[in-house]
Amino acid sequence: MDGAITITVLGVIAGGLAYSAYRYREYQRAKLRTIAGSHGLQVDVATKKPPPVDFNLFETGSRKKVNAQMWRAGEQDSVFQYQYTVSSGENSTTYEFTAALIDVPFVAPHLTISTENWWSKIKRAVGLRDIELESPEFNERYQVRCSDNRFAITLLDPTMIGWMLSPSSGLGSVTFEFLGPWMLCHCDQLKVDELPGMLTWGQTVRSQLPAVLTELYGR
Repeated sequence: MDGAITITVLGVIAGGLAYSAYRYREYQRAKLRTIAGSHGLQVDVATKKPPPVDFNLFETGSRKKVNAQMWRAGEQDSVFQYQYTVSSGENSTTYEFTAALIDVPFVAPHLTISTENWWSKIKRAVGLRDIELESPEFNERYQVRCSDNRFAITLLDPTMIGWMLSPSSGLGSVTFEFLGPWMLCHCDQLKVDELPGMLTWGQTVRSQLPAVLTELYGR
């Protein structure tokens, strides 16, 4: 009898927890719809796999998930929350980001712009350098990797370098990737009510890109 009572109690608790989780999930989805609607955006509240583009961000880890994807009707650009998990033995760590995926009017080789870290600085100290530009300040703050030096140098013209060194760029808080007709801008995860602003910001980044790229690397 006592065993049956215990099982019943545990079942009631489990059911209550499942219902609470369901109610919270529905609350979060309703919140996303409200935020998107107030900015004239569409939203997909489902959890899904990342877009099929071979960005470094999407190639890292396992259990990769996209959720809260927002976009404007008729546009390719979108913003979303993204996470992946890295496991080592019995331990695992989940990393969370906010990303804006922006359509660009050219076809880019794979290029990344990220902040300098201790490993890249060590490589520089022993003579192993990434692509470097004419701006020492830029080279000190960022590391640039690309399979096509000409593309990197064309993209990072003096105007673009100036923008990258201004507060408008995030000054290293955002990592940029280009591949094919896409630019991916990602940072540490933002609050969901900041997603529309991230999308708008990502679209302003596109307006900073040198127009000559369309001529040299046009679709």
